[in-house]
Amino acid sequence: MPTFSIKMFRLINKVILFTAILSVSYIGCLSAQEIHKEKITILFGHRFPPFYSIINKSEIHPQFKGLFIDILEKFAKSHPQYEIEYKCLPRERINKVLTEEKADCFALSDPMFLSKEIQSKFVHSVPLWKLSDHLLVRVNSDITESNIEKLSGKKIAVLHGNSYGPLDEYFSKGIIHKQAVYRTSQFFKLLMAGRVDGAICNKKTLPALISRSKYSKDAFRLIENPLYEYNLHLLITRNKLDFLADFNAFIIENKIPALN
Repeated sequence: MPTFSIKMFRLINKVILFTAILSVSYIGCLSAQEIHKEKITILFGHRFPPFYSIINKSEIHPQFKGLFIDILEKFAKSHPQYEIEYKCLPRERINKVLTEEKADCFALSDPMFLSKEIQSKFVHSVPLWKLSDHLLVRVNSDITESNIEKLSGKKIAVLHGNSYGPLDEYFSKGIIHKQAVYRTSQFFKLLMAGRVDGAICNKKTLPALISRSKYSKDAFRLIENPLYEYNLHLLITRNKLDFLADFNAFIIENKIPALN
């Protein structure tokens, strides 16, 4: 073989070898990135429309739909370094899991609904939406206002495990009596049976919750004056501050869907 051809053959072999090494290195880097994704576990309740509602109650891989789920999916696409896992639990168990720091995040809440111990272990994201809780009564109820004086001595339905911010003090002192239930659908049943005087409901979630029940919205009346107002945040463990920073930056840079 001529000297020129031998040199060219060796050069081609070197180029092929170098290209192969680069390809293997690139694939290795991708694999390493895939393997070292940071897992983020987010706790949810069962239903908080329009922000999220469970559509598949699989204990391992529950599926949700809603405004907040859409936001999380967009965030995950733009931040492939995170592997986001959803878990669905009753509210009382959520409190226990957060206290024991066995999850990274909780969707969605306001710090005023959390115990001091949980607040010491978690921080909140930038606010996503502003909401208000109201008193729901029967349409023919004589209750027309929701101030403490008017509610004194009344029996009010609440969700088991939930905090009600400024009202918790009045519940604990017995100034307002509470009837705890495990599902919001029980609110309507107790109200119609006259077993409670009212129920604490979120104004934005109420229409969807009534539509899932056997009752007509015309059977109830929502006291327009709110019991209290609050912001919805994603609660994030203090051990995941990089995730908090990335999530906050994403929320600030992207337009959050407004509530109707």
